[in-house]
Amino acid sequence: MDTQKEVEDMEKFMTVLMDVKVALAEQNGKLDNLLDMKEKINETYDIAKGARNKANELEKDIQELKTEMKDKAGIDDVEREVKRRENLITHLPTWLAVGISLAVFILTYVINS
Repeated sequence: MDTQKEVEDMEKFMTVLMDVKVALAEQNGKLDNLLDMKEKINETYDIAKGARNKANELEKDIQELKTEMKDKAGIDDVEREVKRRENLITHLPTWLAVGISLAVFILTYVINS
């Protein structure tokens, strides 16, 4: 009977050992999955870091463009300058006529004096 008991104990021990072996295999598979995920997480981190750096660069570029645009003339400024030049060209003959008339008046006054 002792041998029968030893056989049963051995069977129980082998069953427990087999359960431990299966559990270790499952844990090994989970560990492999975690290690695979670690690489993907590192890649994702690198991509996110690169995207953040690019976003910072773009933000700096936007600020530079805004600063440069402040120095540029607006549409209203351009229209005002065009109207000023048009008025100058339109009224130039009138001012020349007034200038010539004044010159003639002054010359006649100086010559007759």
